[in-house]
Amino acid sequence: MRIAVLADIHSNHIALDACVKEALVRGAEEFIFLGDYIGELTCPQKTMESLRRIRESNPCTFIRGNKEDYWINRKNGKNADWQWKDGSSGSGMLKYAYDRLEEKDIQWFEELPISKRMHYPEMPEFVICHGSPWRANEDLREDYDYIDEVTKKLETELTICGHFHIQCQYTRHEKRIVNPGSVGVPLFCDGKAQFMMLEGISGQWNTDFVSLSYDVESVIREMDEEGLSKQAPGWYRATKAVLMGKEVSPAIVLFKALEFFERYTGKNDWKNIPEEYWNMACEELGI
Repeated sequence: MRIAVLADIHSNHIALDACVKEALVRGAEEFIFLGDYIGELTCPQKTMESLRRIRESNPCTFIRGNKEDYWINRKNGKNADWQWKDGSSGSGMLKYAYDRLEEKDIQWFEELPISKRMHYPEMPEFVICHGSPWRANEDLREDYDYIDEVTKKLETELTICGHFHIQCQYTRHEKRIVNPGSVGVPLFCDGKAQFMMLEGISGQWNTDFVSLSYDVESVIREMDEEGLSKQAPGWYRATKAVLMGKEVSPAIVLFKALEFFERYTGKNDWKNIPEEYWNMACEELGI
């Protein structure tokens, strides 16, 4: 049994198609997707169309990520105090993506679980999730101070997660946590798209990490054609830098912008950071 595991596409349909093609070459018999299908990049419907094609021709399992929760909550009128605005690095890309999703897309997201226990004959069960089995936006990063308490609660020897975009695996309290990396916005990997092949051999699950070069120039060209530099200026600069392989992340830029915002105004509201502080953060980080 060979399973391709993909996470965090974030609307990068070009990287998605490249990863799926490579997975099939490597003998993938089915696919597991760990959420965050849309967001950050252009043309969400191209990603949705690719996902529909994949699930029509291959056995697939899908999990809901925290980005899906954004779209669902927006549709249902939750978090009404968060004003998504064009031209805002804090929310411009969220608005761009949401405005291009269809009702059927969000209905499908609502049907997805945030975790699932996977069963295969003569193989140990494992759990898949986006963040953690209990919260779509909870990191299972090894270096977080709460990770000991979280891993103690894991119910299977193997848990496969996404969310933090770093390809890795580690063991804590005799529990193995694996992240296949991000398809669409991978971090600290020279800009290569990432996924994982999971293979069951002699009663054990073996992991094979894949890092794949793909047509990044076309992704950036789409970003420019869609005007993302105006839709979310600071976020555009951060995402472009990641795609080009810079040792940075959108979250790092966000926290730096928030640091400047708080230093000069005394305010601490990451959803409404003025663009001047995003610019300061980008300049300090060299992107």
